[in-house]
Parts: sequence; structure tokens; C-alpha cells
Amino acid sequence: MEINGTGIKRWNSLSSSSEFPMKQMAMAKEWLLWLSVIAAWYSDATSAVDPFSSRSQIPERITGVSPIHNGQVCSTWGKFHYKTFDGDVFQLHSTCNYILTSSCRSYYNDFNIQIRRGEDGDHHTIKNIIMKLEGSVVELSRGSVVINGKSVILPYSQAGVLIERSPTYIKIKAKLGLFAIWNEEDSFLVELDPKYKNQTCGLCGDFNGVYNEFFSHGVKISPVDFANFWKMNGPTESCSDYTLESTQSCNYMILTGPAFSSCHSVLDLASFTSACVADLCHCGAGGSEQLDPVCLCNTVSELSRQCSHAGGKPQNWRTKELCCTVLDDLNGRGCVPLKECSCSYNSQTYRPGESYSSNCKKCGQWSCTEENCPGTCSLEGGAHINTFDGKAYTFHGDCSYVLAKDCSGAQFVVQVQLLQCGVTESETCLKSVTLGLSGGANVITIQPSGKVFVNGIYAQLPFSAAGISAFKASSFYLLVQTSVGVLLEVLLHPVMQLHLTVASEYQANTCGLCGNFNSNQADDFLKLSGVPDATAAGFVNSWKTHAGCRDVKSSFENPCSLSLENERYAQHWCSMLSEPEGVFASCHSEISPDSYKENCMYDSCNCENSEDCMCAAVSAYVHACAAAGIHLSGWRNTICGKYASSCPSSMVYSDSITTSSHTCRCLGSTDLSCHASFPPIDGCVCAQGTYLDDTGKCVPSTACPCYDEGSVVPPGQVVNKQGLMCSCKDGKLGCIGGIIVQPSACALPMEFFNCSAGPAAKGTECGKSCNTLDMACVSTGCVSGCMCPSGMVSDDKGGCIKPDACSCVHNGISYQPGESTKVDCNTCTCKDRKWQCTTEECDGTCSVYGAGHYMTFDQKRFTFDGSCEYILTQDYCGSAQSNGTFRVISENLPCGTTGTTCSKTIRIFLGNAEVILTEGSYQLLSSGDEHSVPFRYSTMGIYLVVEANNGLILMWDRKTSLFIQLSSKYKGRVCGLCGNYDGNANNDFTTRGNAVVVNPLVFGNSWKDLPSCPDDQSISSPCTTNPYRQAWSQKQCSLIQSDVFSACHSTVDPTPYYDACVFDSCACDTGGDCECFCTAVAAYAESCNQAGICIPWRTPKICPLFCDYYNPPGECEWHYKPCGSPCMKTCRNPSGSCSPQIPPLEVLDKWYNVIWLRGSHAEMKTSQDPWLCASTTNTNYDTLNSFHHGNNYNTLNYFNYWNNYKTIYSFHRSNNYNTLNYFHYSKNYNTLNSIHYSNK
Repeated sequence: MEINGTGIKRWNSLSSSSEFPMKQMAMAKEWLLWLSVIAAWYSDATSAVDPFSSRSQIPERITGVSPIHNGQVCSTWGKFHYKTFDGDVFQLHSTCNYILTSSCRSYYNDFNIQIRRGEDGDHHTIKNIIMKLEGSVVELSRGSVVINGKSVILPYSQAGVLIERSPTYIKIKAKLGLFAIWNEEDSFLVELDPKYKNQTCGLCGDFNGVYNEFFSHGVKISPVDFANFWKMNGPTESCSDYTLESTQSCNYMILTGPAFSSCHSVLDLASFTSACVADLCHCGAGGSEQLDPVCLCNTVSELSRQCSHAGGKPQNWRTKELCCTVLDDLNGRGCVPLKECSCSYNSQTYRPGESYSSNCKKCGQWSCTEENCPGTCSLEGGAHINTFDGKAYTFHGDCSYVLAKDCSGAQFVVQVQLLQCGVTESETCLKSVTLGLSGGANVITIQPSGKVFVNGIYAQLPFSAAGISAFKASSFYLLVQTSVGVLLEVLLHPVMQLHLTVASEYQANTCGLCGNFNSNQADDFLKLSGVPDATAAGFVNSWKTHAGCRDVKSSFENPCSLSLENERYAQHWCSMLSEPEGVFASCHSEISPDSYKENCMYDSCNCENSEDCMCAAVSAYVHACAAAGIHLSGWRNTICGKYASSCPSSMVYSDSITTSSHTCRCLGSTDLSCHASFPPIDGCVCAQGTYLDDTGKCVPSTACPCYDEGSVVPPGQVVNKQGLMCSCKDGKLGCIGGIIVQPSACALPMEFFNCSAGPAAKGTECGKSCNTLDMACVSTGCVSGCMCPSGMVSDDKGGCIKPDACSCVHNGISYQPGESTKVDCNTCTCKDRKWQCTTEECDGTCSVYGAGHYMTFDQKRFTFDGSCEYILTQDYCGSAQSNGTFRVISENLPCGTTGTTCSKTIRIFLGNAEVILTEGSYQLLSSGDEHSVPFRYSTMGIYLVVEANNGLILMWDRKTSLFIQLSSKYKGRVCGLCGNYDGNANNDFTTRGNAVVVNPLVFGNSWKDLPSCPDDQSISSPCTTNPYRQAWSQKQCSLIQSDVFSACHSTVDPTPYYDACVFDSCACDTGGDCECFCTAVAAYAESCNQAGICIPWRTPKICPLFCDYYNPPGECEWHYKPCGSPCMKTCRNPSGSCSPQIPPLEVLDKWYNVIWLRGSHAEMKTSQDPWLCASTTNTNYDTLNSFHHGNNYNTLNYFNYWNNYKTIYSFHRSNNYNTLNYFHYSKNYNTLNSIHYSNK
């Protein structure tokens, strides 16, 4: 017999091979015989289709006939079989937790399915399944369905998720476009809506229709390597897997008999063929006499399931001898193998293997002085940097970078090497710290192991020479002190971290990743080219020391969104940092735990070893507290205790180590490192009365050797030193009387540099690029490799150019010499690789948006959503408290059960005039006199704008977004929630009592306008209060991080706006949720506008502005502009002139107009009808009118369209208010029907 012309021939050739074990062959033949009974082989021997041909030829996709089936199914079944959406079949024998499939190509994951398989002997099952379906978390295990942490009874239907049970399966259907089936045993199937094509990742592959899952960068990888990309170990889990040994002497079998004939047109049977082969080969590979029928049955069962789901109708293929089952009438699981039948006793059901037994059963106004303090910068978790000026940012580097250097005197330079240390690019670690002094004359390098190299030579600690003292202060910390005012504190365990302190004389003289140490966070991203970058990625790329390293890119991923288990772990432990009554609470008044908690959450979820990274993040907070003078004693009794209990036998744990005099070397040494003091650190040290010797043991002083000019003198030994007899006692001397690298091919015009060229060679480590051309090189050792030839530098794109051809880079955009760009209000021109900028003083902007999100004039961000009236900014400060000129007060108008802000009331005091903005309207309560500040009010699109001639501009979107611009003449002269505008963000939390605090609640409450209003007590997380809102909020707000705003990402960091958007959208829980979302996104869009980047983000589906509403029938004049002209001609402003400081704003616009009547949403064409512009006698203010179209009322300008009448415009003047004037314009005649003035 011949199968497709090849099958039996292959069988015969294999069966005759001496390599095929006879016993195994016999068993395989027996099972093949049984299979032939129920699935007859093809009888058409002339068929040209070879089911065993190479899979390199991608077959035509077979699509099922079932209307709910799209032909692409991912499944797992049986003995660790997996089939991707694209048809790749592989076997992964592992009980680790994996991402089976997830939406990965967008900034919000619609779904994430994780699976863990298990085995009990030869019984292979799926232990648990976790599905994140937008806002719902579904946890499936045998006999249990848990939704969002609560056990549920099926059927379940809520939030777009339907779960129901049939006699044999649990079915899950999500409206987002996902369908899944689990048989509560070994088989799980997932089908996705075609909209997710090329949008997925995980063991199920990328769903792109191509068999390429097992290729990475063009290299073929194994299933285990592929799976490692998607392994999601638990926070305390270390899980391994293994590859099944191949059994080459196995035959293929075919499943194309009558029982499955209806399946041929709806399924690609080749995948099941290969799986069945694997089953037959491995089930008996252990030497057993009998093949386990379950191995074969699982794959055939899976074929039957998928065939039925695809629309086929498989016949009864089971027999008494082959894969027979019995009805499980006890558990209702349908048909099961006989050996899985449960037992019943006293109405209780017991699973196979279970058993039972039945035996016998409160200060005045503060006056403060500013002192020059040292600057501290930290690098934590291999990714988080806090600059000397307190700016925090995260990046994932894979290169060596200048962390800090003396940019004026070249006294020091600190370089750090960051490397990818995990499967993903976000897993980066600090791998070395290098300190260079005196222009690189002396170099000390510290490795994670604690080894120290000085000028390339291993140094025994403690070490002191050439102005450097290095010593190990504890088992956790290594310190390096210098004579130039630089201190390195390196945490070695559990994760390498660095705290850098420099003396105050370096203020405004540093550069590098740690910033310029000038108390101004706003310019911390200043590059060597002379202009600051807007994002961390562009900034750090300018401080690479190796020309060949790749540039880092901005990343907005949240690692905690990938694993529910890791997120819960991180939330549990990291939340301890902010507990108001917890072990860290005594430090909250000095060091806010918020950013440390965020870093802790990020690192715990991102690291392969969650506990180590979590504890390193907590240690960073403890270190910051100690540096602030707060000693947190006993914290390891609550968290991260294992590091305290794992000290070597001769050592003890201490959390109050302040000196380094606990080594044998320090007993007889006058070295400064032995008498150094520092803030408390923790770690393992020698117990009282014992000292650390060179072998790492703690010994009494009598057992300590002595050290003399590099020589070690054993205890009790006598030596002759310059004619004196000296003996060693209690650690004191008492006296009386390189590899050659082979050249490799380099891309022209690069040349290979060999470090064997000479002793002073530095190699590629000091190769220059346009970015590093002005950077001094601190070499830790020569590195051979490809370099640009002499006189040329790398262009950072793989080529070499002359230095004078280098471009300038700003916010990720390259500018050629002579080209210019705007940086704030200044113009910068590229010349000689550096920016030359004008030096105009720019206005400062304070932003308030959403539910109490603030960015001060000095760019400090915080959230405070109190319910009183608060002073945003004023110049009634300090010695000018009685002769100020302006004050801006804001009150939040809450909505929803959480009390989140939905609108604002704003009061502006300009001298003796008070302007009130509320509910989209304008009102003047008191008339101005000679003490008033002249101002002008106008509407620009959706914004109300107040311009005062004292340098104050206020822009309000009539909802929750407010922008206050102040002239630079007010620098250091204002106060309030918008800060003091002195360029130093660190003192922005200055209270009304002139004290600088760290808690935004204390700061915010101090600026209440009425002291009798109760203090706001807490800043709660609305997503915690309303967890059901979180998924919707995250998905909608991901628009900010999406490609829609990609042009702005390198200029305006989207992260804080995204966080604020999620916060607000969660809080709007009783309607208005879309408005909260739209306002939050509009805040980011306006920030982009102010940076000169126009984003047309609104669509008919996303926060639309319905301009067609204002168009008369048959006309199309009104349209939306995302970035309209900041100043246009209106009746109130016929000249069309206004402050050049006003940025482009969102507007509703007309195509052809000369003079405008601008309202809140409408403007009227008046080029032919200038009489339509009403006059006003008071140039200081105008009033609001209303717009009428049909029966719907809006604001500003009264229009009415019906019959032959064209328009009615109303204008109102009463007392000091603008009054009511009726203008009537008819279709057949131009007549002024009525004019009315009333003085009430």
C-alpha cells in the first residue's frame, strides 16, 4: 500500500533500518494498525499532495465554513503541544508560566492570556489560565472561575465578557473579539478577530500568516528559546524547562480517514500529523512495554474539537479499544477516560488518588536661609536617574554613559556602563562604575562583584592612593572618597546601584546624565550642543561614550500590565513604602515615597528576580531617608528580611553602620578611609570586638595581621625595619631602640584597530562620533575593533564624516550647519556642531488641568484636588504683601462619587477689578479705577483669554484646563500653588508660612483663600476606588502614547499626561467620563501646540467638535482647526492684533472672513456687513451673549435661522455692562429693524 506515493515507502525504509528499536517499532505498528481502522488511508495513490513534504512551502490557508470561525486558531493540548495562529506546531515540555497570546502592537493591551501547564505522572493538564480582557481579570483553574478576585457561578455575563459551561467545556467570549474554549483538562483553544492580525505576541505567535515564529534576526531558534521570550515567572519563582529528546526512528501517521473526511477542507491536517508523530515517539520512549493511549488520544481529540469548531462534522472515531471514554455522571464533565472516573462517598466526590478517613474527628512665619549643600545624584534599578536638581527620569541604556563630570575644570568624570541583562530591552543593569580624576590620569573601576581596579590593576580594599580612598563599608555597600569632593556610594546587593555626591563648589559646573546642578530642573536635559532636549531618550543618547552603541528610544510600556501575579506582588510589597502608619512613615515628611513606590512597582514587575529588584528599590528609599537625617531602624523586620538573615556565620547584620573601622587593615592604618563617617547604611559587618581579615572572616584583634608598605606581617611575627625590631600585635606594628584580538572585516571607510599596536593604545573605547567629539575619554582598557580613520568621526549611522560636517540634534531632529529652530522664545542656529541661541527672557507658564494636576512655573508636577478656593499665583508675597498687583484664585467644581473636578470657577484680581470666569462665562464684579490693571478679554475658539498689560495672560478652556503665563519680570516675586518662579523646582512647595515641605497636601492646604475651609485630607487613587473604570481609562488614554501623537513625543513627554488622563477618567464614574477623558487629552495636545507641534487628534469618534452645527443649510463655512491662529480679526479686535505670547489654540473657523464676531463656538462673516459689529464704550471688558440655532442654546452671539430671515445678533449694555442691541437682517432687504439701549 502507498500513502500519497511516499508514506508506506518511508515506513518500509524505516522499519528495515537497524536503528529502529524492534520493541518500539512493534508498539508503533500496533497503534498505527488501530488508527487505520478508524481513519482509513487515502485510496487515491495518484494524489500529488505529499503531507510529509517540507514545511518550508507555506500551504494555502484553509478557512473554515463556520461563520464564527476565521481559520486562525491557537491551541495547546495533550503532552505540551502548541499550535500558533499561523500553523507552526511545536512541543514545549515545561510547567512554567507563559504568555500564550497578548495584543502587543498598541499602547494598550486589549487582552493578555497566560497559561501554566502541569503534569501528574503521565497525566498532562492545564493547571491554570489567567485572562486579562480589558477591565476583567478571569482566572480559570479546575473547578474554579474567579473574576476580578471573586469566585463566580456560571453562566457569567458582565463588562463584555460571557463565560458559560457546557457538559465538556468552559467557553469564554469577549466582545473585544476573542473566543476561547477549555476542556478543564489538557486542551485550550483561542480564536481572535482578524483585526488583531500582526498585532499579537506570545507562544501563539504574531498572527501574520507566515511560518516565522522560530526565527529571530534571521537566525533559527529552538522552541525553548522562542518560549523564553514569553516566560513570565512568578515574583519568587525560578522555573526551568527542558527539550524532549528526539526519537528519530519514528514514523509519520495520517489522520485522513472517513471519520475526519469533513475536516479536510476546513483544517490543515499537517500540524496534527506532526503532533501525533511526536506522541507516538515519546510515549513509549521511556522503555515501557505498552504505549499510553492517552498520548495519542489527546491529539486526535484536539483534531476533532478544532474540526467541529471550524464547521466540520467529525464522525464517531472512538472505539472500545481506541480512546474509549465513559460518561462522567458525577462531575458533569462529559466523556472521560475510565481511569479519571471519580468516586462518591456520603454524597462527596473524590478525584482519583484522593482518600478519606472515618475514624474516631503645632509655629509662626518661617524665615529661612539658603545654604550651599552638596549635590546628590542616583542611578537605581539600572534605569532610574534622579539628578542633582531632583529631576527624575527612566531610560533603558545599553552602552557606557557620562553620568556626571566637571565641565569647567575637568576635576572628575563618572561613567557608568548599562547593559541589557534580560530577554527584553527594558531589563537593563548597572554593570560597572568608573571614576576618572585629573583628566583621566587616575581611573578606578567598580564591578558588581565588588572587585575594584585602579588604572586597570586589581586593588585590595581598603585602598588609598592618588587622592582616592576605596573601602567596603559593609557587605552591601562599597564607598569611594576623593580629595576633589566626590563621593561614590555603590550598593552591591541585591542589585548594583549608585549614589553620587559632589561638593557644593561644583554648582552650575557639572554636566552629564545627572544634570548641571544649578537648582533648575527645567534645563537638566541640557546637551553638549547647548540646548536642552525635551525627552530623556534624546538627552541620554548625547552622553554615550562609545560611538558604536545604538540609540535608546522612548518607552511607555508598563511592565506590570503583562503579569497579574507580578502586579499583585509588587503592589503588596511596594505599597508598604507609602503606608501612613508603616515602618517608613517617619520619613514621609522629609522624603516623599511616591516616586520610590513607582520605581519599586516598575522594577518588581520588570525584573526576572522580582524580590531582589523590589528590595533594591526599597533600599534606595531607606538610603534617601538616611541622607536626610532620618534613620529607619528595623525595617527589614517587615520587608526584605532574608538579606538580614543571610550574613556569613562570623558576621552580624546592622542597619546603623556609620564608620569603616571594622577591618584588620584599619587597626594600624592612618588612612583616611579607615576614619571616614557617613549616613547610616546597612549590611553585614563584624560583631563588636572582631575585625575583618583578608580572607573575609571576622577575627579578634589578636588574630589580625599587620600591613607595612604592601607587605603582610602575621600576628606575633618580628621583623627588622630600618634597623628597628618590630612585632605585630593586635594588627599594629610596634617597634623598639593582555589578549590580542584578531582583525576582522570593517565596513568602509572604517579601519580595524588592534590594541597590540602599542602600550598607550585606547582603541574603540575612545573612538569619536559627532556626539562624543568634545567628550574626554576615560579609558578602562584598550578595545580592538572597527574605527573611523584619523581625521574623521562616526556619524552615528554607521558611516564616517569630517567633524565640520556634523549636524546638530534637537528633540531627535537633525539640523545641518546654518539651520535654525525655536527653543521656547529663542532662536537657535547650528554652527560647528553646537547651538548658538538668542538670550531672550521667556515667559513662564503654569498649567492646571483635569482633577488637580499642576505643573508649576518651574515645571514641578504634582496632584492636589482640594475642594476650597486656592491661590494659584499672586505677587502679594514676602515684603510685597501689601502692594501687589494681581491674584488668581481657583475653585474646583466636583462631580461623581469621588468628587473629581469637572469644571472650575476662576477669580482674577487686577488691582481693584475682579473678573470671574465660571461655567463658560465672563463677569466683571467691580469697576476699575486708577489702581486697576488694564486688561482685555477675548474668546479664541474653545478658550477664554484674559490679557493684562502687567504681563499676565490667562487661557481657560471653560472646563478644567487653565494656563497662566507670566512675564519673566515676576521671577522670584510670586507665590501660590504655581510656585515661586525662581527657576528652582525643589522649593516650589513653599507654604504660605514660607516653609518648604515635601507633601503636596500640606503645601496645597496652606494656600486656601479662606482658612475656615477644611483641609483636604488625602489624595486617593480613583482607579483603586473604581477598579472597574481602570481598563476603560487605560485603553482610551493610550491615545496619548499612540502614533497619533508620535510627532510630539520627543518634544513633550506624554507620560505625566497619560497618568493624569487615567486618573481623571477613573474618577468620572457617574457620567461625563468622555468629557474627563477629552479634557485630559486636550491638555496634552495644547502642550504640543505650545511647543509648536500641531496634532489633529480629534475625529468624529474621538472627542469631536461638531462644526457643521453652525453652518446654515447648504453652506459649509465653519470648520475645526486643531491649531488656529492665536490672534484673528474680530469685532472686539478689528485690528487683529494681540500678544505674541499667546500660543495657537483649538478654534472653530470660517473659510473666508475679514472681520470676525468671535463667540465661544461661532464667528460671523461680516466683510460685506460691517454695521453688524456693535461698538462698546468700555475697552476693558465685553460681555457674553448667546447663540441660538433652532431650540439649542450655546454661548456668545445670538443667531436664528428660519424662513426668509437670515440672522439676529444681540448685544447688551447695562450700567457698566455691554447691552442689548437687536439687529435684524432679512433675506429680501437690509434693514435695521430695531436698536434698543436700556440702562437699568
